[in-house]
Amino acid sequence: MRARLIVAALALGLAALPAMAADPPVQNRYVPTDKTPWYKEAPNIPVELAPLWGDRAKGEAGTLLRAPAGFQSGPHSHTADYWALIVEGEWAHWVGSTGEGRGVRLLPGAHWTQVHTQLHEDACVSKTPCVIFLFNRDPYVTEFPK
Repeated sequence: MRARLIVAALALGLAALPAMAADPPVQNRYVPTDKTPWYKEAPNIPVELAPLWGDRAKGEAGTLLRAPAGFQSGPHSHTADYWALIVEGEWAHWVGSTGEGRGVRLLPGAHWTQVHTQLHEDACVSKTPCVIFLFNRDPYVTEFPK
């Protein structure tokens, strides 16, 4: 019995080696606000993104999203579930088909989740820009209905 446990533990350890080799060790990293690497997600949308870790198009990632005051997304969906947290501004997030979230104003510290492929809308309803923290586990792409 003990020999089986040792063999099983070794097999699990060896199976994890490729994954461990692919992930570099975590290191301390400091990025001042003025050095945040913002980029536009799409040329015709005024939203900017800043990767904190990972690559959201490939898998797990943490990303900041910045939208100007008055921004309205229109209906869209994503290829992955995500979790969101309001950092700055006042945000609205709702699912048109179910009414979920309609009328709820999300202030800094508020959060929500969104399941993949479900059409929803977002808006920065404050008079100042909004910043949202987004977390996804699976590859994440924003899609707009045609």
